[in-house]
Amino acid sequence: MLRRSTAIGLALLLLPGYSLAQSADPGPIRVGDRWSYEVKDTLTGDLRPEMTVVVGDVTDKEITARVTVRGRERPQTMVFDPDWGRIDDGAWKLRPPGIGIKKPLLQIGKQWRSDANGIHMQSGVTFRAEGVAKVVGQEQITTPAGSFDTYRVDMTVRMINTKDQSRSQTYTFVVWYAPAVNRWVKRTTEWRSEGRVRDSFSEELTEYSRRP
Repeated sequence: MLRRSTAIGLALLLLPGYSLAQSADPGPIRVGDRWSYEVKDTLTGDLRPEMTVVVGDVTDKEITARVTVRGRERPQTMVFDPDWGRIDDGAWKLRPPGIGIKKPLLQIGKQWRSDANGIHMQSGVTFRAEGVAKVVGQEQITTPAGSFDTYRVDMTVRMINTKDQSRSQTYTFVVWYAPAVNRWVKRTTEWRSEGRVRDSFSEELTEYSRRP
């Protein structure tokens, strides 16, 4: 259970739901923006606890959000860059930020990379996070929150232990990013370690709201 929680923490990187008009520009992310996701085990199809992300603070360099997982007593504070690249999730820190969604590059065929140094704040374990992302298409995605025009972005992040490079992990993400809600409406994650699939799950948007 601890390893699975750590994997989800690394990979994560949230009024009744409704579908926004696709032509509407929501403007920049702001305090109070809220996204809720249904999380499902990809292998078994079993539901996992719902996750909700709520923006608590926004600057020109960072988004600070409270992430609540249903059934857990305390929410998790997470810090991202403006492109949803992971900076700090309370357990791990990355410098520069991890790979995110580069909105100026949301065009089919465009790609970008990231190369971050990470450290676990309790154990002191350090690693390199090498990521690559590519926009592979535009798709309309329907979730419990409605139908959305999205960009599909395929991502791979390889995490390498700096003291033992044989101990690497690979995360593969497929992200359907919807500009109308400033975040993804669907994402799948697969975590591999030692050549084996350790976990795989999907997230689908169930609710999205903004503070008036």
